[in-house]
Amino acid sequence: MLAGGEKNLLKQPDRALMKLDVTIHKGRRDRPAIVFIHGLGMNKNIWVNPDEAKMLGGNFPIKYLLSKKPESIDCGPAPEKPRIRHSRFSAGKAEKDLKTSFADLQSSGYTVIAWSQKRPAGPIDIAVKELAYIAELAKGISSSGIILIGHSRGGLIARKYLEHLKSGDKSVRGLITLASPHHGSSMAKLAAYISPIASIISPLIHEEDRKKSAYAIKRILDFIKSRALKELLPDSEFFRTLKGYDYEKIQGFSFGGTNPSLFSLYRWKLKEISKRSSHRWMLEPEVVFSIPDILENIIPGKIYPQELKKGYGDGLVSAKSSMLPFCNEHHDFALNHAAILFDEAVRKKIIGSMGLM
Repeated sequence: MLAGGEKNLLKQPDRALMKLDVTIHKGRRDRPAIVFIHGLGMNKNIWVNPDEAKMLGGNFPIKYLLSKKPESIDCGPAPEKPRIRHSRFSAGKAEKDLKTSFADLQSSGYTVIAWSQKRPAGPIDIAVKELAYIAELAKGISSSGIILIGHSRGGLIARKYLEHLKSGDKSVRGLITLASPHHGSSMAKLAAYISPIASIISPLIHEEDRKKSAYAIKRILDFIKSRALKELLPDSEFFRTLKGYDYEKIQGFSFGGTNPSLFSLYRWKLKEISKRSSHRWMLEPEVVFSIPDILENIIPGKIYPQELKKGYGDGLVSAKSSMLPFCNEHHDFALNHAAILFDEAVRKKIIGSMGLM
């Protein structure tokens, strides 16, 4: 029930909701409909078409957070140093054919629904209104209620939606959150320490590439300083007013990550391999910088956050914060904030949880 002067976000109609970018794949009506909620600065592609998903307002492919160290390139034999036409830098070897629980549950006969938030970096309340509209669509498709699955801030959007449900509304059967900061994230506090990264990286990068690098860093800093990220600080108004959900009727499952390695930039270096009379040349990847390793030299140890410590966080959210209050089950995996969406073991756990809701 809502307090006397509190407004119900779910009772504020908006024609703009009718124009949301929604993907629906209908399944069996006797199974719950699954509503997928993306995180901050993302869109529905993170669920529906992850190979094309981008972060930070559509500027950077999500694959940057999933890449592995690139393999060495054999340039063949040559008596003298050859001239190689090749890019100077690499963000690593990207994963291909990414899949999420959206595809898994669709294949299992569930109705699956995802949408792109109009303001993915806007206040949570705006996304809650959108979720209310999407939930009504889901209720009209399934006769067995709905299950909410949220990644990162998406899990908080789901909780805020549940807070505003009418007393007696039993339409939501379950809530699953992936790397959601249920107790907040301190990353917004780090903007002042991350700003110097530009001056550290710049000398390492060729003059022709500095403009692109500076733009990328600026986008990251703008994101960290955004109002939406500040809303996720542990002491924010949002968390001070966030209420619980009916955990006796709504089954809760949460997943957290403990690998904070988010991104590495590599520089190709031509090296000579001499074997007796032959000379062979190889392009070897050399780390320019990686996140969060570069931050260890910038952020004072006393305030170095759990989110960035190996074994304690996924690079953006701490494992402790990712635990949904009063959940039926919580699982931590050695994955970063993005990889948790695509990991096969996590996806199998999610499929298994369907039978418990």
